[in-house]
Order: sequence, then structure tokens, then C-alpha cells
Amino acid sequence: MMRSVSAHRTGAVLLGSALALTLAGEGAVAAIHVDARGIGQALLFPYYTVNEGQQTYLTVGNTSDRAKMLELQFMEGYNSRTVFDVRLFLAPHDVWTGTVFALDDIAGEDGEGAALLTSDRSCTGPDIWTQGHGMLNGYPYVRFFSGGYAGDGGPQAASRTREGHVQIVELADLTGSLASGVTHREGVPLSCDRVRNLVAPTAETVPSTGGLFASGAVINVAQGTYFPYRATALAGFPEGIRFNGLDIVIDPLTQTFDYQTGRSDAQVFVDGAIVDASYDGQHPYMLIDAVSAALMADTLQNEYLLDPAIGAHSDWVVTFPTKRFYTDPLLAPDAAFPPFVEPFGEGGSCVETHIRYFDREQATIADSSFPGGPPLPTRPRLCYGTNVLTFLDAAGSDRSAVLGSRLVAPGFALAPPFKAGWATLNLDPGGEPHAMRASMATGGAAGKVFRGLPVIGFWATNLVNHNVAGGVMSNYSAVVPHGSHASCSAGESACR
Repeated sequence: MMRSVSAHRTGAVLLGSALALTLAGEGAVAAIHVDARGIGQALLFPYYTVNEGQQTYLTVGNTSDRAKMLELQFMEGYNSRTVFDVRLFLAPHDVWTGTVFALDDIAGEDGEGAALLTSDRSCTGPDIWTQGHGMLNGYPYVRFFSGGYAGDGGPQAASRTREGHVQIVELADLTGSLASGVTHREGVPLSCDRVRNLVAPTAETVPSTGGLFASGAVINVAQGTYFPYRATALAGFPEGIRFNGLDIVIDPLTQTFDYQTGRSDAQVFVDGAIVDASYDGQHPYMLIDAVSAALMADTLQNEYLLDPAIGAHSDWVVTFPTKRFYTDPLLAPDAAFPPFVEPFGEGGSCVETHIRYFDREQATIADSSFPGGPPLPTRPRLCYGTNVLTFLDAAGSDRSAVLGSRLVAPGFALAPPFKAGWATLNLDPGGEPHAMRASMATGGAAGKVFRGLPVIGFWATNLVNHNVAGGVMSNYSAVVPHGSHASCSAGESACR
């Protein structure tokens, strides 16, 4: 049966077992890693939002000569429960685009949630053009679903769907009649019906080969702000086809098991060298560890700018794309799995961090205002799947200064003299260490432990010039991806 546009995973989808991945043939051993050139098999978008009059524009492109079957999944920002998912079918060199917008932007829509609008004709399953919830300027849209997070301890209103993060995972390459069906003729695919009802692999679905790129942009038309970013690309997934009749409840991001090796493998760049780590494929709950390992960082580094004279503000987006697999009560009912420490509940699933910031002339601050005095707010608590660290000179704001996020990290404010400089966010603080489970011990060596948290994100800043010309105001917006550092130990030694 074909899924309707309102049918999707709860977001705390089951971790995939080895049986969920259909593999064919032999080839080189794969290891999941972040592709520094931005091309891969899985694409992770750190942020979408429709708050404060904004919209988020998404693009995914196929650089290869092969047709592709993909899974597009939107997760709300608190517990990363799925609020909408759909299959995309891209022809060779094809691009799909969509815009996330607020329902209350449409006359006659009384919802407070978000929706997806597209003018793109690439095939989708289900068909957004015929099974959408409405039309806007001649183009279809589908509402995000709020039932997936019912009873999870977080906010229950539809407004929870207004910000979060996104993932796209390649499921298979298409050949033969399936590939010709999704290929465009005069701007329209030849026959989407050939692919839309696929529920299991056929002779014309073959292992995925990658070649995908993606980007996002948060746009405020009225304010003239534009915050573009590139999606993080993961490559090196084992050769396979990542869909079957169970794919509605199994997240394709967890399909990391390699039949050739009997394990899930990752490669992580640590201090100028590539570290290989393997995770036991006999334990399905550990399959996501290969993805998390590739994303691990013990610190993030970036800039900040807060200056009323030029209307400057700064937000850091800090997203944990795999956190749900370690903290959602449906998967971790009694306790969170490392590297996280709390299952999700009414207050979220918080981790303690420590931030140290500098001005542009090397000045910094201690953790206390004076000897024996109260601690300064330099220990942000990151409680959600998507978090926004906003740089203000007073803590307690319920929304961030640049993006208008409600996912604000508590416990942080700049000391008043600091207006511009850089900061480092420690994701493995001494007061609450964070580390992954050890990888498999191989070759007589101890298992490898990566410290910190699996993370992606960026710095967003906006400046306002009220005096461009008489009666004319101008906004200047920018996005810079975070720098990061990874660390690893194997017993008493550094990883090699």
C-alpha cells in the first residue's frame, strides 16, 4: 500500500538490524565519514525554521549519471521526532527544491505549525501534487504532522514543528524502466507511477553510489535577510539497497551494517590522521555509532559579534543529528546511551557544556566574577536535538536574537565588555564528561573511544544599517560553519 502524505514514522524510529539492508556483490570495505567536499550518500541539514516571518529553502542535487531514490525526513527540534517524510526520485543531474513555511502565513489556514511547499516536478512518493493538503499560488503544500511526538514529555502544540533539522538518505540507484520513468521530458518525469509504489527492491533497484549534495537557506523576505548553508555530507556507507517493506519504521541513517566485514565501520579525522573504528553489527542499537563517530567533536570554535552600534547579533546553531537514537524514550526507556546522559523528558535531554570566549585582543574571563563569587553564565545546557546558543549580554531570553529560535540554550550570557571575538564550546567538560561507547577491539588493541558529542552547525550573524540613505535600512547577514576538534583514546593510549 502506498503511504499517504500523513503517514510517517514517529521519529523515534527503530534502529535497523542487519536484515534491513539488502546487499549485492562484493567491493571495497566501506567506512562512514564526513565528505569534506560536500558530496555523499546522506545529507544532514542543521536547521530549518519558520519563526519570526522566516522561511527555509532546501535544495538537493544529483551530480551523478544514475537515477536516485532518496528519503527526505524533517525532524522537529526538541526530540527529533519526524514531522514529515517523503521519498524523492531524482533523474541524473536532477535537482529538487522545496520551501518550509508557516501555516499562519496563508489566509484560511488556522494552524500554528509548518508546511512544505514545492514547485518541483521531480517524482515523490506519495505524490505531493495530487495528495497534498492544499495549493498556494498554483503549487502544492503538505502540513507537518504533530502526532508523532504525542506524550513524549515535550511541548505538544503544532508550533513544535516550526523549527528543527532535516536529513536526506540515499536508498538505491534506479536502472531500466525505473530510471526512464523519473527522467524528465520537457520538464516533467515520464512516469512517476513506475517508482511511487515501490515497497521492496527489484531487479532495477541497485546499490546506491552517492553523488548527492544539498544546501539550505533561512530567508526573511520582509527583512531582507538570507542565511545560506551547505548540508553536511556523509559518504562511505556499505554497498546496499536501503529500503524494503519495513522502511516506514526503520530509519535509513542506521543502515550501516557491512555484510563483508560483519560490522559497521567509521573513519574520523583526529589531529591530522584518519582513525578507523568498527562497531559490532550483532547489536542493532550500536549500528548508529558509526554515523555518530564520524560526526564527533570535543570542541566547537567560531566567532561572535554583538554590537548595538551596528545592530549586530549572533546565534550559534548546535545540532545533534543522531541524538534521538540515544535519548528518545522509545529507544532508551530507562537511561540514555552514551555519549548522552539523560533520556528525553519534560525538560528535554540536557548535556552540560562549557564556553570560553575571547575578544579580538586576547582578553577572556574566568569562570567566577571574583574569588568566591557566583559562577558566570558560561555553562550552557544543550537540551534538544537542535539548540541555538544566542550571544546576549543577559541570560534568560526565550528566543534567540538572530533566528528567533525557541530552542535557546540556557545558562549562557556574554559579560558586558565583550562585543566581538571568538569562542570555543567544550562538549566534553570536566564536570560532565561525554564519550561514546568503545568501538570493537581489533588486532589486540583496545577499543577506541571518541570524546565529545556528534554535532553539526553554524554561526549566523546579522548587522543592521539604519542610514544607508534617507529612509532606507539595510540588513547584512552571514553564516559561517563551526570549526571543530575531535579526540580519541584506546585504553591508555591515543588512537592510531
